[in-house]
Amino acid sequence: MGTTTPQRVGFLGMGLMGSRMARTLLRKGFPVTVWNRTRSRAEALVADGAKVAATPADVMAEVDVACSCLSTPAVLEEAVDGPDGLFRKARAGQLFIDFSTISPTLARSLEERARRLGVDFVEAPVTGSKNGAEKGTLLLMVGGTKEAVARCSGVFAAVGEKAIHCGPVGAGAQVKLAGNALIASMLQGLGEGMLLATKAGVDPAKLLEVVQASGYRSPYFEFKGGALLRRDFSTHFAIDLMHKDLTLFLEAAAAHRVPTPLAAAVREVYALARAAGKGEQDIGAVITVLEELLGTEIRPAS
Repeated sequence: MGTTTPQRVGFLGMGLMGSRMARTLLRKGFPVTVWNRTRSRAEALVADGAKVAATPADVMAEVDVACSCLSTPAVLEEAVDGPDGLFRKARAGQLFIDFSTISPTLARSLEERARRLGVDFVEAPVTGSKNGAEKGTLLLMVGGTKEAVARCSGVFAAVGEKAIHCGPVGAGAQVKLAGNALIASMLQGLGEGMLLATKAGVDPAKLLEVVQASGYRSPYFEFKGGALLRRDFSTHFAIDLMHKDLTLFLEAAAAHRVPTPLAAAVREVYALARAAGKGEQDIGAVITVLEELLGTEIRPAS
């Protein structure tokens, strides 16, 4: 019986998510060529079997599928359409999957530019944190034509546990931004409640126990609430990136004339945390700017 040759995959962006997704692809048998602006981060994957390219264009020259997971729209634009961008060496018939969190407008623009080159473009922003990226259990919010999405099945099955086709390109980005606005609001509400409980002399662990035993329980509250109690702010999702995503959410809301006062208020707390120099910390640390104002830390009773 014959075997199917794995797609040659290129991966741009070796941050918290991208590096783990690339390693997962390698572990599952894909030949992977990687690129990162800071080359040393890409070279860290050589021991896992990756090949390192000097530029995004060099990645595109030798792969069937190019993937990107980059921090900001500006970084993505430069990597895709800059002087050494992957579009410079794109060939008709290739596939480009973007896992970044960007605006629906930019996603549609990338699709149009890819189409002119004969390249299929699919957006697939993800959720599941760095742990899901490492285990290959991410949830993917997919936008693209049915035909283009079908071509992504091998890569999607390697990096994710489930891929939900949300609609045409732009739909995946809109769903991801709404999801991030939701978790930012959930985290803010939980953090404020735990901080108030602590200040009032009530064990915040008891608040979390009640939450998790009630109709408003959530795995997210267990994950982030437990981390708050342990004072564990190791970065899964940086404050800077959530601020960026809330800004994109508000821009989309303004374009559609949808009032979103809650997301606007939460973004201001993230702006305060960034001003305090906490931008690279995990979003769980956003509550610390309010703790510092009060001189009170969320801690369980001893």
